[in-house]
Amino acid sequence: MEGPDFGSSDSGSGSGQRARSDRLPIEITKKMQARQPEILSLGDVLKRISLLKRIVRDIVDCYESFRKSKEFLDELAVIARKFSSSEIEETINRLRREVSDHERALEAYEKEIRDLGGILKDRSRGLAYFYSERDNRKIFLIWELREPDLLSWHELDETFSDRVPVDFHEDARASAVDYPDGER
Repeated sequence: MEGPDFGSSDSGSGSGQRARSDRLPIEITKKMQARQPEILSLGDVLKRISLLKRIVRDIVDCYESFRKSKEFLDELAVIARKFSSSEIEETINRLRREVSDHERALEAYEKEIRDLGGILKDRSRGLAYFYSERDNRKIFLIWELREPDLLSWHELDETFSDRVPVDFHEDARASAVDYPDGER
């Protein structure tokens, strides 16, 4: 997928060069380049799995706490419409702080996943995707906390239900050497 073609803009001078004011600041250009997904090999993803497991386990636990706090907050807000008390208000304020703390923690965890080259797709299931290539086609490699020893993949335009388990015997890049500390 290509981004907009910023280089084809004409400054109106007929020279085909852009006017200085039309140029994107270096910071914006760097941010745009940084958004390009990192293409990881199967071996690269496998090397990240032990750290990924710990981060995703924390995400799933934090998300469950977030979900429960938010659910209780929503229920208490309904009750507070009918009954007013200082205890209810204190609890609502505490729950709002908890929900906010959980949201910040989840954002930090998701950044850790992005720093590993992944995309967190589902907080409750612990589902992470990584851009990769297979037979010169871009694909997603998929890892899920519920099945930590299974890695699967699907084409970019397919869905999770279309995933196929990675056959480690077919892929020459996946070997016992690719697993850190012999983990699998």
